Amino acid sequence: MKLSFEFFPPRSPAQQRRFWRTLGTIETLAPEFVSITWGALGSDQAASLDLLAELQKTDIPIAAHLTCCGQTKSAMRETLSQLLALDIKHFVALRGDLPEGQVNNQGMAHAIDLVKLISSESDKHQHATQISVAAYPETHPDANSAEDDLYHLKQKLDAGATRALTQFFFDADSYLQWRDKVVSAGITKDIVPGILPIHDIQKVQSFSEKCGAIVPKELIESFNRYSDKDSLQQLAVEHAYDLCQTLHHEGVDGFHFYTMNQSDLAWRVGCLLKGKEKFEDLLLDTAA
Repeated sequence: MKLSFEFFPPRSPAQQRRFWRTLGTIETLAPEFVSITWGALGSDQAASLDLLAELQKTDIPIAAHLTCCGQTKSAMRETLSQLLALDIKHFVALRGDLPEGQVNNQGMAHAIDLVKLISSESDKHQHATQISVAAYPETHPDANSAEDDLYHLKQKLDAGATRALTQFFFDADSYLQWRDKVVSAGITKDIVPGILPIHDIQKVQSFSEKCGAIVPKELIESFNRYSDKDSLQQLAVEHAYDLCQTLHHEGVDGFHFYTMNQSDLAWRVGCLLKGKEKFEDLLLDTAA
């Protein structure tokens, strides 16, 4: 089973120490890749570049996120040149969001623009790359319709993207029913489900509303029954593992975990999926 994990650059010395300890733990699961989110401007971008440079010294395959919204093509070329110089071979190409009040008049308005640019720049530098793009089983909040959203996904993949990583979701049927539509649309490239182990149900509800993901009422009620950390962690691991197992039984052989830089839950689910732990033993470890 193929697993990948997403992190964002740590912002303090304490977070940096935790990140590198966490990475060593994740490495035991032999991830297909670890992806690092991208700061759009200034020091955030520098932090992403610095971290990617350090990660390239490890044996873990690395993917670099890039966002293009509000950027000029020349600025994106310069950024790509820096990343290609680091020998980055995998990019996660995203539209991103404009800072509040800024008008998008820079010519890089959509992820497909970034996919095309990465493809052309990679060819120019004779640099073999993979490109992952985003997909939305429950429809992007800015899409005109579910059909329109699926059309744009196919456009990105046809433009040179290698695979799609989905937004997180919490109900297997929402992904499986959407996957049927993906197949009907003639999409044949890999669509990797995005999994978010629930570390805080209130926070998950809040940012799910912003990105169009649905948190089932029954799931919210289940988490609200508990207040102690151990029970909540056990429930989070159980839900994510059951979700992955259901999808695996339907032919899915890879998962992309959104860790929110709190990777213990994702690591525990990964251990179960890789057969490194029995579920009952892992729960005892969690409660220890």
